Amino acid sequence: MSVTTPRERLIEWLKEAHAMARHGETMLSARADDLRSYPQLAERLAAHATQTQAQATRIADCLDELGEDTSSVRDLASRLSAAGHSLGTRVAGEQAVQAHAASLAFEHYEIANYRALVAAAQAADAPAVKSLCEAILTEQRTMADWLESHLDATTAAFLEHG
Repeated sequence: MSVTTPRERLIEWLKEAHAMARHGETMLSARADDLRSYPQLAERLAAHATQTQAQATRIADCLDELGEDTSSVRDLASRLSAAGHSLGTRVAGEQAVQAHAASLAFEHYEIANYRALVAAAQAADAPAVKSLCEAILTEQRTMADWLESHLDATTAAFLEHG
């Protein structure tokens, strides 16, 4: 199906955002488990995984209100991708600093996507969706700010203890 209207584009992007949130939830949970020797980082990643799960639920509810559902295929693909990524980084021995930096990069990717969703909701005249996306955008920025402000501490701890 070809996407032609702002509403159709918004729905398509919301489905992608839902899959992205499911991916993020899986990835963050795995990283939190792997980084238990960095308790502050692990706790924050675990908390954000829970927050991301709630975001996925809110997006699914929003899609339901629009008469749409989430994409099971996208969700499954995203979760498998995240699980594969997590396994790959474990096998490769991803270090705490690399995990921290990758998490920060992913947050900025999400920020860009939610900014686009806010604009798409505006174009589709969907104020409730716009409000939801703005709220999630704020949560993503908060997490990115936390990761940014704690990167030096993770790096110092890694260099000291490995």
